[in-house]
Amino acid sequence: MAVICGIDRIDEYADVFRGKRLGLATGASGIGRDYRSSVDILKDKCDLRALFAPEHGVRGEMQGGAHIENHIDKWSGLPVYGMFDDQVTVNSNSTSALDALYMPPHEGLDKVDAIVFDIQDAGSRYFTYASTLFFVMKACAAAGKECIVLDRPNPIGGAIEGNTNRDENLSFVGLTHVPIRHGMTLGELARMFNGEYKLGCNLSVVPVAGWTRDMYFDETGLPFVNPSPNMPGINALALYCGICLFEAANVSDGRGTTSPFEQVGAPFIDPMQLKAELDAMNLPGVRFSTAYFVPLYYKQVNQLCAGVRIHITDRRALRPVELGVRMVRLMQRLYPDDFKFNAPQPGKRWGIDLLSGTDELRMNHKSADEIVKEWSEEARAFGDVRERYGLYK
Repeated sequence: MAVICGIDRIDEYADVFRGKRLGLATGASGIGRDYRSSVDILKDKCDLRALFAPEHGVRGEMQGGAHIENHIDKWSGLPVYGMFDDQVTVNSNSTSALDALYMPPHEGLDKVDAIVFDIQDAGSRYFTYASTLFFVMKACAAAGKECIVLDRPNPIGGAIEGNTNRDENLSFVGLTHVPIRHGMTLGELARMFNGEYKLGCNLSVVPVAGWTRDMYFDETGLPFVNPSPNMPGINALALYCGICLFEAANVSDGRGTTSPFEQVGAPFIDPMQLKAELDAMNLPGVRFSTAYFVPLYYKQVNQLCAGVRIHITDRRALRPVELGVRMVRLMQRLYPDDFKFNAPQPGKRWGIDLLSGTDELRMNHKSADEIVKEWSEEARAFGDVRERYGLYK
């Protein structure tokens, strides 16, 4: 059976859209099986009145972290309302503190009866599109509007791994209590947001046909567009849940190179030593080779970094969160004077705490074995929550 995303099932679910003025929250990854933009598809088939831009913009034209101003989309002629402003750092475990930065603005909501959400997720708690969906639903509930999620596959399947973040570390890169690798689609997450967080949103989900949780994205036959500029393929997506932890340290996670999240390095690392230590761990689904690279942007710009290239040998055995935890602990042991987490600005929280959802990695009071065991128990417990809102086998 062919895998068909929600955007290509509009005719089947015509009653969901009929007679409604629609807004569309989407990005470059919002395309149909015919490779047309979801903007064009909805504009042709429905009464599309406005666009809402998440991080990276409606067309994928913005780099990560860039503020998105309201503007007119020159290809469709529709107004675009920004839902992302990372120029202001908010450290609060109250979602209301983030509303002004990430919720659809009232002037956009006033133009529509419903917001359609069609974006490809990455399958990780860190990835901001799930948080954007949460705020879209919250705004729709407050304004008496409907939210319609056109679902897409979880690109790295339905495996669940990692901890559920602590209240004090809720943020836009971890807004709800889901594991780092959550194993859900955005449609399932939307159902969970409504049920667990009592958003009261009038929600409809157009599900993916033909997808099961054991499928990676490249097994679906669907066209692939990077969910963000540093997600060039399935290997980067598969490793992101673990290797992104180095975003919060003075070690390159490969961003700024042609292989983001597939290589890790820093000027102070001995690549032969690092490879030997990682090989000795015999971690499932991966092997390592030594690597040298020079990032062209992001961190360690124009510096020669030494480290390892990560080769996926069995992606169904791969445990990326465990890999990330063990690599962090290894760096702390091998390079205690050089490896550092990025210190926050005064009054702000540590980035590693926000990403990992806990201070356990930073404080270094627990071994990797202890953390992996405890986080695995949290992931297993979350499986019961996932089943309450799941749409797929």
